[in-house]
Amino acid sequence: MKWIEITVTTTEEAWDAVSEMLMSIGAGGVAVDDPNEIKREILKSNSLDYADDKFLESLGQDVVIKAYFSDELNPEELKQLVKEKLNYISGFLNVGKGTVETTRINDQDWSENWKKYYKPFHITKRVVIKPTWENYQKVNDEIVIEIDPGMAFGTGTHETTSMCAKFLEKYMKEGDTVIDVGSGTGILSIIAARLGAKKVVALDIDNVAFRVSRENCILNHVNDVVEVHEGVLKDIIVEKSDIVVANIIADVIIDLSNSMENYIKNNGLFITSGIIKERKDQVIKTYTQKGFICEEMAEDGEWVAIVFRCQGSL
Repeated sequence: MKWIEITVTTTEEAWDAVSEMLMSIGAGGVAVDDPNEIKREILKSNSLDYADDKFLESLGQDVVIKAYFSDELNPEELKQLVKEKLNYISGFLNVGKGTVETTRINDQDWSENWKKYYKPFHITKRVVIKPTWENYQKVNDEIVIEIDPGMAFGTGTHETTSMCAKFLEKYMKEGDTVIDVGSGTGILSIIAARLGAKKVVALDIDNVAFRVSRENCILNHVNDVVEVHEGVLKDIIVEKSDIVVANIIADVIIDLSNSMENYIKNNGLFITSGIIKERKDQVIKTYTQKGFICEEMAEDGEWVAIVFRCQGSL
């Protein structure tokens, strides 16, 4: 079997949105090569003895995304569609070069190869994400969550997911109710459930994410706590919750400000990320004008996560 490989060259700022876009138009899988992540890991681990400045510079800054589509599609039409979607994304994110290339490749188990690089890791001090195909020995009071991303977006390795998870671990109390907007593979919903949430409502507009999230909840034995819905927040009838978590993009987060207080109990929390540094002040201003208090903020790389406390309308 052959596949159409679409290669998009973009920026660290936009790769998250571009990857999600590619999945939404039918990609069977996405691989991301981000040299900026390599640089950060080298700097974090103090490995500069093995990587001098010239090596770091040689890595460049462009993020290369490869997406794989059925060979039954028309490559030129697919390329044009990706360009149109990129143009839309460029309206709110810097997509950089934004080049799009297509080629046909043979099936060499590309859909399985990426699994070699996805290993168990601590998403917080206590919570470990373990791919279903990996072994991991639990230590002390660790919470081990099994994830099979399938074709859905969200392996838990992205900075925004990690920051949201850390805030959930810090602020969520046993017995709290949680709404997870843009739940992807369900990682944050499952973390909330395993941390003791009484009820979690997870929702995503993507059908693949809906199915994968539901499967991951069953895999982690939290399907009696987590309700998974396909759709947007305004179409779901829910009671006000103690916490709403939304790891999406700044524009959607800002749009949600008009109705967010309808979903959070007074003195409840809105934990959100997917916000680039350049949009941080805009998001904070929007929510403080709606009566929310900025409780805490975290930054990791180019990304920001914010905890707002709901105090009702001004």
